[in-house]
Amino acid sequence: MRFANHHYSTRTLVVLVLLAAGCTRDSSPENDTASLNDNDPVQLTDETFQSEVIESELPALVDMWAPWCQPCIAMKPTVRELASELSGRVKVAELNIEQNPFIKEKYDIDKYPTLLIFVDGIEVQRLVGTQSREELLEALSDHLVEEGSR
Repeated sequence: MRFANHHYSTRTLVVLVLLAAGCTRDSSPENDTASLNDNDPVQLTDETFQSEVIESELPALVDMWAPWCQPCIAMKPTVRELASELSGRVKVAELNIEQNPFIKEKYDIDKYPTLLIFVDGIEVQRLVGTQSREELLEALSDHLVEEGSR
């Protein structure tokens, strides 16, 4: 009987460790407004979403993230790399959902990170959770604009 109680405690500990590895609050969130160059992701707001994403001539990859979400923060280098690599072929953008509740509600974002792909202003794909560079490139492959065609 004592072993069963210990086993239950171990299972509980494992669940807590797994939860801690997911979205947790961080005392030092990354500055979401920093922009190093023109190839960085576009920083979206509720006010700019329409013009930057819905009215975009390029397909758009939108990273819906939260500053307290560790998987979101871990994906930032991948998103920024794609923004630079795919410049002119797809618009890569980021939206801090804590600062932009209207878009969060409109697109029913309740898991983080969530990445949305828009083509001609219409959401065509939704990716939930941490995605690798290769997974994102695969998701975007049918939507990429050839360089210089727009």
